[in-house]
Amino acid sequence: MTHEYKLPSLGDGVTGKVLEILVKPGDTVQKEQIVLIVGTDKVDAEMPIDVDGVVEEIVVKKGDDVTEGNVILRIQAAGAATASPAATTPAPTPAPEPVKVAAAPADVATPVQTTSAPATPGNFRVSPLARKRAKELGINLADVRPTDGSNRLSYKDVVDFVKQKMEKGGSSAQGGTAMAHKPLPNFEKFGTVERQAQSRIGVLTADNMVYAFNAIPHAWISEKADITKLEKLRQENKDKVKAAGGALTTTAIIAKAVCSVLKKMPQFNASYDLEKREVIFKKYYNIGIAVDTPRGLLVPVLQHTDQKNLTEISVELSELSVRTRDGKNKPEDLDGGTFTISNIGGIGGTNMISIVNWPQVAILSITAAQMEPFWNGSAFEPRLMMPMTIGWDHRVINGADAARFLVELKKILEEPFLGWL
Repeated sequence: MTHEYKLPSLGDGVTGKVLEILVKPGDTVQKEQIVLIVGTDKVDAEMPIDVDGVVEEIVVKKGDDVTEGNVILRIQAAGAATASPAATTPAPTPAPEPVKVAAAPADVATPVQTTSAPATPGNFRVSPLARKRAKELGINLADVRPTDGSNRLSYKDVVDFVKQKMEKGGSSAQGGTAMAHKPLPNFEKFGTVERQAQSRIGVLTADNMVYAFNAIPHAWISEKADITKLEKLRQENKDKVKAAGGALTTTAIIAKAVCSVLKKMPQFNASYDLEKREVIFKKYYNIGIAVDTPRGLLVPVLQHTDQKNLTEISVELSELSVRTRDGKNKPEDLDGGTFTISNIGGIGGTNMISIVNWPQVAILSITAAQMEPFWNGSAFEPRLMMPMTIGWDHRVINGADAARFLVELKKILEEPFLGWL
């Protein structure tokens, strides 16, 4: 019997692109074997097969846009009689929603009622991922054209359109600021150079950072926390957490402490709706942790951090970090963050000013803790001081509240008992 392997969910409404096909017709496959790698705007996801059998037909090709439910492979299931591939009618692939460009209003393209459209200047289709990205960046789809001359707008078309706008000095999105583009000088006339293509993750990160920096009116403030007592407690308890399968890191502790502050100061656990001029307060606390990987910077998310104890957070963070560095993230690993922590203390640095991870409104940066002299009233004593910087969206948060955020976090880190109150 022929079994159709259909693409599992990549996340709510998320469309991906086929990056690698790891099998070919005639290959024997086993259940849970990785047969496909699909890239989204956040993660390269490994797709496991759901049956044992032999590959009869590969329905997709490298570079195709795919979404949940699309038929990927046809498999002759193990133990079944051989069947002709023609005997099975493939499930129809949902056509992307078409868009009529000519009569589109200023902020969004207008859907038409047909499911197929000729490749004319006034009528084309849009992939779900392209539509999602255009909405995130505030792009009017009526202004975008398929770069390959087809009748379908892809995710890449939207990203390329943004790049072209920025190169010409135009605004990249709603709320963005015009950025002039200057041609690079001829470096070769000074000596030998080497060019290296940026990774896909690097390109996506660059686009996101440029958008976030232009769309959000940033501000920053710094403070230092005395973590002498906290470090002593961490050293005393790290073996217990290790036995449970995790690492009791400073980052895990800060993630737990941050949840206590966010509950007292909900404007830091929010997003800003520019179109409606509303602040969206989130009643859940998903803490994103920036992770340095060979592919670039990624931000896996600790879901519902406030509902977990420190050991659970430590175990989950260890597992997330390993998956992220190994490139084996699940799509949901990078979704739904409400606040981000970026800790480069293990590398060094005395201060770091980070870009807010849009559509969040705040980010906490941590650098290396160092022993510093502290005057206790009668003598100097060494204390372990950790620099912290909060970056925020000035449309939602004011400077006084940002200072209060750091003061509150500092109190908890210096006296952990306060986090329970």
